[in-house]
Amino acid sequence: MFEELSDFCSRPPLYSRTTATELWTRPALARHMLEFHLDPNTQLSSRPEAQIDHIVHWLDQQLILRGKRLCDLGCGPGLYANRFAGLGAVVCGLDVSAGSLEYARHLARQSGHEIRYTLANYCEDVLPTGFDIVTLIYYDYAALVPEQRSRLLGRIRTMLEPGGRLVLDVPSAGAFSAVREGINIEAGLMGGFWSDEDYVGLEGVWRYEEQRVSLSRYLIIERSQAFEIYNWMQYFTADSIAGELETGGFQVEQISDSLAGTALEGDPETLGVIATRA
Repeated sequence: MFEELSDFCSRPPLYSRTTATELWTRPALARHMLEFHLDPNTQLSSRPEAQIDHIVHWLDQQLILRGKRLCDLGCGPGLYANRFAGLGAVVCGLDVSAGSLEYARHLARQSGHEIRYTLANYCEDVLPTGFDIVTLIYYDYAALVPEQRSRLLGRIRTMLEPGGRLVLDVPSAGAFSAVREGINIEAGLMGGFWSDEDYVGLEGVWRYEEQRVSLSRYLIIERSQAFEIYNWMQYFTADSIAGELETGGFQVEQISDSLAGTALEGDPETLGVIATRA
């Protein structure tokens, strides 16, 4: 146990390990992630409904969704996809969580929308093509390591028709300034989120200043087993996200303070981006 705890207290090398899909594929975590998605009192997995409504309304103003073929990558329980369909878009949703997609299909049936949902990992599996718009919302892009981001941009270009648009949001350099390093240990860390069993959770937060990256590392110790989760996050300036997208074959159309269309001023927490396949 000394070795494990000593290792946990040491700063891991940058991008030394990735566990992104485990949040959505470990059964207990997947259930709890869905609960957090649907909980209006937390923003850990999704934004409040009023903010989602505002974002979708603004995107409709910019992109005229009616009749557009749209794929929502990392669609989760369909909170955005269902709204896109309600505005007349022809929607496909893709996610790695079977439980979230089950809820998304239920929501679509309730709303009377025909939405095609597919269980897939957008970094690895075959992706559909022929879209006018691809969305990647709530920091999914920033949670990937650089090699994954580069490869994903190429995959999204293949999904889009010439002139098609990519919509995404990323945390900004302003949000990075608020990240504080530290280690926390607590029984039932985060209110029992990490397991249905009794557990002790350790959380370590590290900053990588030069790369503007943070890591939230979790060690969850149950009676019978232990597991770790590494959550990396890249923080962008307007110039750095524009440069990365342009290298990936996209021309940035606009960058705003979030995807709600607020003018980019000062030091916002979020950057909302609309880019065109070059």
